Amino acid sequence: MERSVPEVLAGTQEVSFRDLVPEIPSTTYASHGMYYYPARFIPQVVRYVIERYTEEGDWIIDPFGGSGTVAIEALITRRNATLLDLNPMVNKLVEAKTVRKVDWDNLKGHADSVLGNNNPFTPTWTRIRYWHPPQFFEALSRMWGGYVKNPHPLTLIALLRTTKKFSYADDTVPKLFKSKHKIREIESLKRDGPDKIRRFFLAETGKAYLRSVQFQGQFHGGELRVEGGIDLPSYLQEERLQGRFKVLVTSPPYGQAHEYIRSLKLELAWLGYTDKEITRLTNLEIPYNTPPQIQINSDTYNRYRSLLSASKVIDYYDTYFKSVLFCLSRVGKHIVRGGHACIFVGNATFSGITIPFERIFTEHLTRGGFEIEATLIDKIKGRRLFGRRKNPSPEGIPSESLLILRRT
Repeated sequence: MERSVPEVLAGTQEVSFRDLVPEIPSTTYASHGMYYYPARFIPQVVRYVIERYTEEGDWIIDPFGGSGTVAIEALITRRNATLLDLNPMVNKLVEAKTVRKVDWDNLKGHADSVLGNNNPFTPTWTRIRYWHPPQFFEALSRMWGGYVKNPHPLTLIALLRTTKKFSYADDTVPKLFKSKHKIREIESLKRDGPDKIRRFFLAETGKAYLRSVQFQGQFHGGELRVEGGIDLPSYLQEERLQGRFKVLVTSPPYGQAHEYIRSLKLELAWLGYTDKEITRLTNLEIPYNTPPQIQINSDTYNRYRSLLSASKVIDYYDTYFKSVLFCLSRVGKHIVRGGHACIFVGNATFSGITIPFERIFTEHLTRGGFEIEATLIDKIKGRRLFGRRKNPSPEGIPSESLLILRRT
């Protein structure tokens, strides 16, 4: 018998996600805060799921791996993890955040070799010089040449942070954006610029080292499989995913709010990605990709779709839910019976209409092999995601939900 929406969402509880695991001191503890990533999955949610629904040695999976939160928490708790993501940055970020052994003298030597290099590396991305004043670009290209010749995951983090700092990209904005504020900041940095770049890079190398040491102090073991740069719907259609998992824990993109490739184009360019490669990744980003043709088993999905009027918005709406729910359903088939799917989601807007994502996700998944156990909601009283922007939802996303479903 088909269940109604109130029955599907039975067990709803209001919580503070940051207080779910009191022993975690912050969202950036260990190596979690090593590098900025838009809408980063907070570790408290992942740890809560791991401790409640898995045991040591179990495999967990995050098909929207992002900045690697699940990888770090898995290794801290002696679990194994598979991470998948469209963004190839996940490979570099996880490698740096999970370094098992680091020696300061050796790392300082790597940093000195980056600073002492005179053979520049020049990205092929045609927009690259738009984002840096000429004197900063020349200094950075020599440093990148040093990294390419003698790479180290932690000096890469320091170099990425330095590259972003000495660019016109405003890192207070979730997408790549040249703001008036950042233009003024760059003008002030031009005074003694090369020396400031050197000092900043060395300071960031030290910070990366300290964060790595913090992670190593928490590390207890586990195996990781990380695959970035993949078109997830195609990957899953080809049945390339192997293994059985105790838990799926993930935070899919929220509608049109999170555009990770667009946010990290500058980093990808310095990592050597070409215009063609960056454009290909951008076009694969949800909801701008070509979706799998699946039936969405949700009355709420159909009801809200009927409220949208612009054909382009309807296309985005369809593409988003078809892509995400296809991926969750396919990965869900690899969850062992009695295992769990734990999905972190916020109710974003389409054309100014707030869509109840948690209801649509729950309805579809409970008609495809899962049953709902609980829905945890954080009202986010102290913050707003992407607030105060000139858009139809100026206060951002006012709440987030953790859907907990059991594989039947």
